[in-house]
Amino acid sequence: MAKIVKFEELLFLPSFFYRSVGIDLWGTNGILLDIIFCFNVMNNIIVLISELTFVIMNFSDNFVEASMTLSYVGFVIVGSIKMYYMWKKKHELARFLTSMKAIFPNTKEQQQQMNLRQHQRKSTLIMGAFSLNFMILIWTYNLYPWMQRQIYDCWLHKRTIEVALPYKSYIPWKWQGNWSYYILYLSETLAGYHTASGQIASDLVITAMGTQIIMHYENVSKRIEEYKPKVSLLRRQRDKELPSHKLRNKLRKIYMEQERAYCEDMQFLGNIIAYHSKIFSLSEVMNNVFGVALLVNFMTSSFVICFVGFQMTMDTEMDYKIKLFLFLFSSLVQIYLISYYGQLLIDASVNVAQAVFCHDWPDAHIHYKRMLVLVMARAQKPAMLKATNFVLISRGTMTDIIQISYKFFALIRTMYSD
Repeated sequence: MAKIVKFEELLFLPSFFYRSVGIDLWGTNGILLDIIFCFNVMNNIIVLISELTFVIMNFSDNFVEASMTLSYVGFVIVGSIKMYYMWKKKHELARFLTSMKAIFPNTKEQQQQMNLRQHQRKSTLIMGAFSLNFMILIWTYNLYPWMQRQIYDCWLHKRTIEVALPYKSYIPWKWQGNWSYYILYLSETLAGYHTASGQIASDLVITAMGTQIIMHYENVSKRIEEYKPKVSLLRRQRDKELPSHKLRNKLRKIYMEQERAYCEDMQFLGNIIAYHSKIFSLSEVMNNVFGVALLVNFMTSSFVICFVGFQMTMDTEMDYKIKLFLFLFSSLVQIYLISYYGQLLIDASVNVAQAVFCHDWPDAHIHYKRMLVLVMARAQKPAMLKATNFVLISRGTMTDIIQISYKFFALIRTMYSD
């Protein structure tokens, strides 16, 4: 017997990463979570300042290292801004999740009708792979200096590896061979992890809730397409069973049946319109909660991809190129994930109009037909993921980001060659 899926199961991974940066998904932060959040913010600011200082001091003398550190700076900025907006919008997010939970299918029959299991498996697989990809990325960067020294210097004794921190930054004292090295290493490691968690936490919520909104749109389309208007069925049955000269004897009965059928049809359509309107309004609320974070993400991603791509064209060691490839791949996956769900949301919302057109409406009541026209007109305006009003997210957004990144890459490469 299939177990009933609970709403909270869709939010297991997002909730884990939200709490790791000190924020509760439902807006019920305790003292411990507030302390964790404040520590994360302060630590990220300190690391960000030290990295920016390093970039300023080395930009003219060592542009290659400065450009790589700029990629880290962009990564930290996006993660920190997302963390800030997660904290600022936590009560709006809690209300949004409460509204989503209110329309969540809670019975076995409803979940089977809406193919909830299939949607859950798909979103869980995508969120798990996305989270694993980012965790591999950040822990590769966090542990790379230590592992490199352990393997080459301590175990293989092939070459001497200097003590290094995970990320290039300016430290105003001599930390090599000093106890402060361990504190600095821990600080940068935590900043890297919390930045990555801040990066993906909101993306995971968009994935989980986007999946549910898409599921509801598909349910609207399915219910409309499968519904047989009672007035249509009654008219066809009447024409088939009763010759015209017998209609006069059963006129009263036919009239009552038509009135009942008309009421059932209009009630169904009224419920569908309210359901459809609710789903559309929730997609707009999701944009209000995550719009600014998405805008910053897309704006910064172009520069990050550009600088990482520039680094990959340099003559560097293979293990360093692997790190760069992981960084580039993770950035592209992040953009594609949001673009992919933005396109799915557009397709699912527009398909409602197609379902209305394929609906068995020709013999329905004239009032029913007029209301169907309104539903179709409303569905032709698609629900969209929006990075505020500046970027409407679809699969084409991925292409736009890559084109912009390549233009910056070509410019920087030309300047460096000259």
